[in-house]
Amino acid sequence: MLIGELAETQVWLADQQVVERGEELEESVQVVRYAPTVVTAEVADGAAHVELSVVDGTLTWFCTCSEGRRGVFCAHCVATTLARRRLLVQSACRRTDR
Repeated sequence: MLIGELAETQVWLADQQVVERGEELEESVQVVRYAPTVVTAEVADGAAHVELSVVDGTLTWFCTCSEGRRGVFCAHCVATTLARRRLLVQSACRRTDR
């Protein structure tokens, strides 16, 4: 299973306040690495480092914020997931514009 499907599921499961904060942060996400099974990003100019990855069909995540270090799918993880979605849409639009 690809990272997008699994990460999107976690966004749906996250607390509404976490999702809202992630939506606010989404514009400040700088995706560093994007592949079918891993996304690495810096959020808010390096305030948080996020890594989402798929290991044996299961989504794993890590964020340097206090919630993320406790294993919570935090607002930075939500923001990274939303930024990944935006990149995917932009890439698809570029392909159809040709």
